[in-house]
Amino acid sequence: MAGAAGPALRAIAETLVPGGDTVRLADHIAETIAALPHRRDREDLGRLIAALERPWFNLVAGGVPRPFSAMTPAQRERYLRGWAHSRLPFKRRAFQAFKRMATVIHYTARDAGPGGRPGSNASWSAIGYPGPSGPAPVAAKPIRPVAIPGDTTLSCDVVVVGSGAGGGVVAGELAAAGKDVVVLERGGYYNEGDFTHYEGESLSKLYDSGGLATTRDLGLVVLQGSCLGGGTVINYATSFGTPQNVRREWTQAHGLPHFTAAEYQRSLDAVSQRVGVTTDQSRPGTRDAILERGLRALDWHSGRLPRNVRACPQDDGCGYCGYGCRHGAKQSTLATYLRDAFERGARIVTQAEVKRVLLAQGCAVGVDAVVADPAGRGPYRLTVRAKAVVVAGGSIHSPALLMRSGVDLPALGRHLALHPATAVFGLMDEEVRPWTGTLQASYSDQFADLDGGYGFKFETAPLHPSLFALANPWESGAGHADLMCRLPRTTLVGILLRDRDGGRVTLSPSGRPLVSYRLSRYDAGHLRKGFAAAAAALEAAGAREIWSTHARYIAYRPDGTPGARDRWAAALDRAGYGPNQMLLCTFHQMASCRMGANQGDSVVNPENQVWGIPGLYVADASTFPTASGVNPMLTIMAIAHRAAGIIAARA
Repeated sequence: MAGAAGPALRAIAETLVPGGDTVRLADHIAETIAALPHRRDREDLGRLIAALERPWFNLVAGGVPRPFSAMTPAQRERYLRGWAHSRLPFKRRAFQAFKRMATVIHYTARDAGPGGRPGSNASWSAIGYPGPSGPAPVAAKPIRPVAIPGDTTLSCDVVVVGSGAGGGVVAGELAAAGKDVVVLERGGYYNEGDFTHYEGESLSKLYDSGGLATTRDLGLVVLQGSCLGGGTVINYATSFGTPQNVRREWTQAHGLPHFTAAEYQRSLDAVSQRVGVTTDQSRPGTRDAILERGLRALDWHSGRLPRNVRACPQDDGCGYCGYGCRHGAKQSTLATYLRDAFERGARIVTQAEVKRVLLAQGCAVGVDAVVADPAGRGPYRLTVRAKAVVVAGGSIHSPALLMRSGVDLPALGRHLALHPATAVFGLMDEEVRPWTGTLQASYSDQFADLDGGYGFKFETAPLHPSLFALANPWESGAGHADLMCRLPRTTLVGILLRDRDGGRVTLSPSGRPLVSYRLSRYDAGHLRKGFAAAAAALEAAGAREIWSTHARYIAYRPDGTPGARDRWAAALDRAGYGPNQMLLCTFHQMASCRMGANQGDSVVNPENQVWGIPGLYVADASTFPTASGVNPMLTIMAIAHRAAGIIAARA
């Protein structure tokens, strides 16, 4: 699919985003397809694009016996709309693949500026979006990664795979304990001076698979960090401690008494202090103020979020910090534990993809990795010999690495929890500018415990064009464009679901992780309540029109007509909660290498060691026994802090 796009892809681009630079957009889509991480996805989309030019295929698939490029604009719109709303999952999946790529690229790609340098985006003026607030600052880089000039072997006490909330803390604590530490990070090293805040560029640099990762059926968009510092660089700084009811559940149901003991609390307190967790710098921006207004009107719970920031200006630019904090206020592992580790002698290697853990006589003795060379030479093979290996690549990549390394445990890759997240949008009389203000400052636990500790939280999130384009329904090109023009006056109530019934990580033939996940009937029931409750909060806050993230445009105006919200909720039920019938994202991935008291239903023991393999540890969100129900960063850090103490005594 690399290179110039053919007539079918140009027609798809023109239909989804009419009036734009169709050729350029189609070429961008072709390049994006060519960059998809899984060969099967690339091949499937290539075959589909070819089939769309065959009249017999379109007769069967859409009732129009013409090549797609030869259809009238109205026929093409009806054709794609039929796929978007189809009862057949494969049609919805195909539509969403094209819709997401076309609309996100249209609203994030930059035009050529003076001298051929990337400039602005022509669509921004139409939707009232200003783009970044000036250039990135000049900022020195205090960490100096180790250069790998050719095939290399290193030796150390502990090699840490991953540098986010888990790996970063482990590295910092082990280096403080005097251990010789090597950290391997598959992403690059970026800091304040690299945070351009252009969406397309930021997604490509800072997010796994350039922000293109999804579950196998495209039912959830998987957003996770892939850079030095991992998710802590691009998350929203929300720093909840592990809820007491979850700690009790992990103790009682999973045989892990340390979660309710003083040792775990000490770890929580230690990491909270190091990364500066406080509610003192949680001033609500307009989005959060609207949420609080609705919650107060309904007499529902409302609270201020704890955040890991220091000297945060809490200005309009803070809404861009999902693409990196230019102020250096966010206390990511990049700014804290990794810097601590480096200053104490830890060696850090970036652009290093670990292929397998090395085992000898049943024990972990190091890792094999490949390292990209910035000059285009290589890649080079890197072998790290170590007394202990700590896997902290996150809940998608950690189980995949263990599988590639020959670990065979019944629970490996299973029980994956994703905190499925969606939103309800509200059109306000006031200007919201939802891309501005504190990332997240307010929340509600009114519905966090609907059934034995399972339910959902309300939070907001900064709304830039990429997320808005993903979430808005597409009924026609003009209709989607009209919704995008609402951006400056749109607010949202985010629904963060604590899911009980999980998914699974497996391996593709090439050894890449595959994520399978389907929202269960139980969890979908809670999500349904979330939509209705979020709409009630927006209505109470004064929204003039309210709509969901469903593929169909389902909206209502709170004009006092009795039963309007109930009829809207019933329409959501008819539209469905299945794959690609609405937008679901996951910002939090957990529990795929879960901790437990026996190896029959867990992957690591209570001391974070993989069952039966001395010297091999896991220290990230994959060790959660279940979904945490809150933004997981602080829980990951506390688990890693405790694990580091155990490893330091052994390695």
